[in-house]
Amino acid sequence: MEIRLSASDYDLLSSHAADCFPEEACALLVGEKSGEGSARVSSVVVSKNIAADPFRYFEVEPAKRIAVEKEVRKTDQCLLGVFHTHPEGDARPSKTDERMIYEPSLIWLIASSCKEGIETLNAFEPEPEGQGFRPITLRVVK
Repeated sequence: MEIRLSASDYDLLSSHAADCFPEEACALLVGEKSGEGSARVSSVVVSKNIAADPFRYFEVEPAKRIAVEKEVRKTDQCLLGVFHTHPEGDARPSKTDERMIYEPSLIWLIASSCKEGIETLNAFEPEPEGQGFRPITLRVVK
């Protein structure tokens, strides 16, 4: 599996990560999946992190999620995945992330972040059995 993200969407995510630091930043990823095992992000929808402890967890605003779901129903696109940061942490799934696999079709972009934005960004998809994640290829394109 491969996911493509535009350089401008990467910059948006990095700016959002910087704005939220030292709290975790989060966003929704909208786009298209192809039958060839690839996906393309067409838009990023940043969200306020409404988690009870945004320094350690993330939770996308439910109203934002519902609005995105309504919008994509009118198109040939879908909700591809979620993005969140691990401030001054690793760009890989945590044990908490593994417990949050409720939708196995969603791709996860996880970034290590600092006050300047994204340091490292990696992509993952849930394992078919729902037990953990496996890395997928992320390509940032112009």
